[in-house]
Amino acid sequence: MTSTRPASPTDAPAGQAAAATPRAAWHDGDVPTLSAPSPLIGRAAELDSLREAFTNARAGSGGVVVVGGEAGIGKTRLVAEFLAGLSRDAGDAGEAGPLVLHGQCADSGSGPLPYAALTGVLADAVDALGPEATLEAAGPAADALGVLAPGLVDVRRDVDTGRLPEVLADLACALAVARPVVVVLEDLHWSDDVTRTVVARLARSAPRTTLLVVATFRSDDVGRRHPLRTTLAELERSRLATRVDVPRLDADDATRLVAALVATTGRAPDVPGTVLAQLVERAQGVPFYAEELAEFAGDAMPDSLRDLLLLRYSSLSDAARTFCRTVAAAGQRAPHELLVAMLGVAGLDDAESAAREAVEAHVLVADADGYRFRHALMQEAVDDELLPGEARRLHAACARALEEAGRTFADVAAAADHWWRARVPDRALASAVEVVTTAEADGSTSTAVVVGERALELWDLVPEPERVVGLHHAALLRHVAVALQDAAQIDRAAGLAREAVDEWPADDPAGQARALSTLAHILGKAGDAGSDGLLDEALALLPVEDHAGRAPLLRLKARNAMMDHRDDEAVAVAGMALDAARAAGDAQNVSLALNLRAMSRLNGGDLDALAELDTSREAAGDDWRAQCHYYTNASDSRLKLGRYVEAERLAEQGATIARSLGAGWATRAMLEGNVAEAWIEVGRWPDAEAWYERSVPLIDPSDYAVYLGERWTWLTMWRGDVDRAQAIARARRATWLRFGRVEEQIRARVAGTLAELALLRDDLDDALDLISIATDRRALSPFYRLTTLAVAARVLDRARAAGRPVDVAPYRDALASCTVWPTYPTWAALFAAELGDGSWEAVASADGPAHLRPYALYRDGASLLAAGDRATARERLDAAAQAADAIGCGLVAAQARALLDGAGLARGGRGGGRAVDRALTERERQVLDLVAEGLTNGQIAERLFISRKTASVHVSAILRKLGVSSRTEAAVVARSDPS
Repeated sequence: MTSTRPASPTDAPAGQAAAATPRAAWHDGDVPTLSAPSPLIGRAAELDSLREAFTNARAGSGGVVVVGGEAGIGKTRLVAEFLAGLSRDAGDAGEAGPLVLHGQCADSGSGPLPYAALTGVLADAVDALGPEATLEAAGPAADALGVLAPGLVDVRRDVDTGRLPEVLADLACALAVARPVVVVLEDLHWSDDVTRTVVARLARSAPRTTLLVVATFRSDDVGRRHPLRTTLAELERSRLATRVDVPRLDADDATRLVAALVATTGRAPDVPGTVLAQLVERAQGVPFYAEELAEFAGDAMPDSLRDLLLLRYSSLSDAARTFCRTVAAAGQRAPHELLVAMLGVAGLDDAESAAREAVEAHVLVADADGYRFRHALMQEAVDDELLPGEARRLHAACARALEEAGRTFADVAAAADHWWRARVPDRALASAVEVVTTAEADGSTSTAVVVGERALELWDLVPEPERVVGLHHAALLRHVAVALQDAAQIDRAAGLAREAVDEWPADDPAGQARALSTLAHILGKAGDAGSDGLLDEALALLPVEDHAGRAPLLRLKARNAMMDHRDDEAVAVAGMALDAARAAGDAQNVSLALNLRAMSRLNGGDLDALAELDTSREAAGDDWRAQCHYYTNASDSRLKLGRYVEAERLAEQGATIARSLGAGWATRAMLEGNVAEAWIEVGRWPDAEAWYERSVPLIDPSDYAVYLGERWTWLTMWRGDVDRAQAIARARRATWLRFGRVEEQIRARVAGTLAELALLRDDLDDALDLISIATDRRALSPFYRLTTLAVAARVLDRARAAGRPVDVAPYRDALASCTVWPTYPTWAALFAAELGDGSWEAVASADGPAHLRPYALYRDGASLLAAGDRATARERLDAAAQAADAIGCGLVAAQARALLDGAGLARGGRGGGRAVDRALTERERQVLDLVAEGLTNGQIAERLFISRKTASVHVSAILRKLGVSSRTEAAVVARSDPS
């Protein structure tokens, strides 16, 4: 049960063609390998959707089609007909046709079998191209494929298996250069997390290629909490997947199908119409049920679904039923070697005839190297037929055979499940612990979580479990906690990590320190400020001379301080980490400590720290982790300093190295994210938006997911899709604020973005609360203080216009404390202009982020319009719209044009009265007139006898409909009289 494909490609040594797999005596080639397919009726629309998707892919616009439907509805049959049609079309045209790579997910009985579908996809690629060509097409990170095929690539424990989704996507896209490629992934309801990530990665790679991905899943098995729902929802939201739902057949199509099926039995003339009608009724529009019922037309009808599923099986001989039960115990598919191990030598005598009988009865399907049931529902029903003793014997045989096989992660995970089902607690526990302790390296988080939780359940059932598994209970808790953290189940992870700390043996201080470090790391991921205290405890357990143990702990503590803007502490602790790393001869931590100290100095305003940052690159040598930190922080520092072109160059340089090394997506995303941020600052907004759209959904829940998610939301807002930005912020606000408690970058940017969104919905209370952080020098370093103060000034100006008593002095003092920062002149000019103390022309001509010029022109135009200078206002607003269009800043472009239109200044305007009269309801026009008089929401509520909340809702609707950003601009529109 280790693969859905023949083992030969994966067993071949690297660079050699795989030898043919010898057949067993009972599988001599006479056994039919495929039964005749049932007729495909009532699926014309679904088939057309698949064919259209392939036509688009062949033209260079690949994509993903997700085929959903209940069990037995005919998803596999539909896909098979689609593929057969492609083959026929290619044959008629004298062409080779597309390359089809097929994989099928599998269920181990208590969770997904890791990599099942991916192993099949790789095996098909190797079958079609050969090992050497496959590795070449996979690119520099091809060694990650060793997780799926140890015989194809040597498996090394230091291989970054997190690269596997990228490698497979790169492989499929590389193959699609020569000819169209169709990747079929069946039964995603049984997918593991790696497979779901592959689907997402393929979806984002396919649109500009000749690659088509067809994925199927049982809709009735994907509940509200199923992890596949998140993947599918994200693909559909991003318009990266086309959904094809396969419904039950209507009465006419069901009747046609039943009649056609009965005709194949040769009994059609003898079956009365009433029996056909009864068959149609009992089939309930499900093709698989129709197939089973038609085989027994005219005989007694089954009383239940279980009886229906077992109809064909029940008619077999005892030997054939025994063979089928053996196949069912093996799982979704039973390879030849596994069946030999399970049947034993004595069982081989009857196997040949039994196998042939089961295949000819359409219960099993034979392929080149094993058997599977014609439908998964049938396998599940036969599996339930196993007697307790029989089940234990067969599952134990499966487990032993798998343990004697290649010992891949998938083998060990499958063996753990079979030992569990065989009710052998000690072997089940040992296998489960092996899965959990190796899962981090092999990247299968979902399997590790399921098996890890089971190991904890088994622990008390096994005598002397420490002797059986070679570790104590606290160590197992720590490993399971890490798996849960990787699966983003942070609360459960923290709970188990705390248990591990509490249970850790007192005579193992080094182990206690590791346990505390694990808990600190998990709490840091959760945005919990308790991480530092735990690191202090861990350090207290280690002797001062344990430099190797202390260096990473001190580095993590310095990182926490840096991220929280405790710069002096960060500099000091990073220096201690540097001393420890040097004493231990730990080059990687030497570089990382230098990097942390330099960034902490820089954040505090010491610009000479850039030299030390460059020194960290020299210390990194060839160590990629240290190099990655350098390029990430070096580019980030240039972004803060306003050196955007240099920032892009450094980030892209790091990303290029990452790609050449085949580095995992997590590290590449950090570097490419800085490239995207540089694009925002220089005005390449469509490019940046495309990157975020393609990449952010692939980031696991983490602090970095918050960084990217917030920037994407900010960009979405300024691109003009305010409603979407508001929705994203509402959904993620609590998470953002939680992480902001311990990370300066998050709290500053989240405060600014949420405040801007609050202004757009006229929620001054929320905006004022959010921007108060700008006055706290302990919370923000100069750069983040400056950017937050710029938003704060806008909020304060809006509050004063609404008659709110606000104290601007603390914000001016905070601004004065930032003069050391190189970008101070730009942000100070914006601060002054927002509060009416400076000119918008100064902002428009300043050297700053690209959006400031169109925004400043727009605000200048609005001010001129309010002052009555309509001619100059028109020039400024026209220039604002054009400058905004140039970078894709839809928010400013829309606001500028709405103001022009509302004031009757739009060139080639529509006429027909004021824009305000066309856009607003009668009640909104009443509210707008009162806004123009300078009334606050409370005063408007009193005047119109409505609640303050209702008044606020009306004002928000007015701002949105008129495309203006403030009450002042709305008042200008209200007073305008078009000339």
